[in-house]
Amino acid sequence: MKYKTLFQVMLKLLGVWTFMSGVEQVLAHASQVVVMLTASFGRAPNQMWYLVPGMFTTAAQLGIGLYLFFGGKWIVDKAIPGNRPYCHECGYDLTNAAGNLCTECGTPFKPAEMSSAP
Repeated sequence: MKYKTLFQVMLKLLGVWTFMSGVEQVLAHASQVVVMLTASFGRAPNQMWYLVPGMFTTAAQLGIGLYLFFGGKWIVDKAIPGNRPYCHECGYDLTNAAGNLCTECGTPFKPAEMSSAP
C-alpha cells in the first residue's frame, strides 16, 4: 500500500472517530435540553443559553469528521504532495523521461496525461 493511500485510510478512521464523538455530543445536548424542559414543566428555562456554544463546536466537529471521512483531499495533498509524474501502467517515475514512452514498461503516454500519483 502506498503512503498516500495509507494516509487517506488513517484520515478516514480519524473522521469516523471524530464524527461519532460529535454524535455523542449531540445526544448529550439533546438529553440536557429534555431534562431542562421537563424540570421546568414546559417553560423555557433561563439556563439553556449556555448550551449554545457547545452546539456550535459540536456542529464543527461533525463537519470536520465528515470532511475527513469523505476524502480530506486538501490535507492529504499538503501532507504528501504528488508533484512528480508517474506512468499510468507501472507507476514508474517519468520526471526525466525522453520521448513519449515509459522507459520501464514501454507504455505510451502524453505529457499532459501523466498522473501526479501512482
